[in-house]
Amino acid sequence: MEFSVIVPVYRVEAYLKKCVDSILSQTFPDFELILVDDGSPDRCPYICDTYAARDERVHVIHKKNGGVVSARKRGLMEASGKYVVFLDGDDWAAHNFLERGHALMEAYEADMICVARSHEDGRNSKTEYEPAPEGLYKREDIQKNLYPMILMDSGLCHLSYSVFKIFTRLLANECFLGLDEKMTLGEDMLSIVLAYQKAERIYISRELLGFYRVRDQSVCHSFQIGQYGQIRRALWELKKMHAEFADRLPADFDRQIERYGAYMCFVLSIHAAASGAYPALGEIRRQLRHPRLRSCLIRARLGKISLKTRLTLQFLKWGWPFPAFLLLVLCRRIKGDKAGIRRERGKW
Repeated sequence: MEFSVIVPVYRVEAYLKKCVDSILSQTFPDFELILVDDGSPDRCPYICDTYAARDERVHVIHKKNGGVVSARKRGLMEASGKYVVFLDGDDWAAHNFLERGHALMEAYEADMICVARSHEDGRNSKTEYEPAPEGLYKREDIQKNLYPMILMDSGLCHLSYSVFKIFTRLLANECFLGLDEKMTLGEDMLSIVLAYQKAERIYISRELLGFYRVRDQSVCHSFQIGQYGQIRRALWELKKMHAEFADRLPADFDRQIERYGAYMCFVLSIHAAASGAYPALGEIRRQLRHPRLRSCLIRARLGKISLKTRLTLQFLKWGWPFPAFLLLVLCRRIKGDKAGIRRERGKW
């Protein structure tokens, strides 16, 4: 068995068929598809069982709801493929994804393959490439060319945290099985940073082979006050990783951790402002004063970034979420107006 494709399934009834069909129609035939029903309360369990009944390559695991981390771990423990792919239940893959991925893994004897993905929101699409040239990176190349942005460089540029990559099963086991199942934000980042640290050979491709569905109601695009706690947990895990693998991580990894923490506070402010979380301003202010987050906001040293980002981070550093929200809402409205004007011009 060459590939194990693992798909956690939870409340994606409207999108699951497109995801599964994109795998079953692959031009490369040697794979198993492991659908992990994470206690989904909709028709997803029935859809999974229907596919398994008519295609022997599909295996279904039904489990009590425990989150995406536990679902991936459960699927990985059942996997038998030489290579492993993780795909979310509302995303899909190009028909030649496995074929191209297999060719690259075999040709370059890689531990991990990174590919381009298109972000789709139903109206627009934007292709995400790794911020590094295409090619093979051996250990010395990884340290020299990829480590400066393994987590976050001074311009807030970073290697993609997406798990839509191809891993050897050995590397996947090392990077995913030990992850805290309570993580709901930053879990992909932790696994990928660990993968860049452990992999000896990484191939970066600019081929567009994956499609990521952007949903406003998804966890990573919605706002909950508990997400600040998740950021703190991720920062703690990064500190532990730094202590354990200091000899294999970049010398400035502690600085990268500070920039990551500050940036994630900025991201949460965007989602909070968009969701109108003004009644929670007092609690947000209290969260920003937590020593672990405040230290990142104060200590993060940034280079060339946008004026909007710099001003927002300064407001957050001062513990002023309200003006930060007003700035973000104003920028969003200006951007929306400009987009509307462009759409109208396109009709003329």
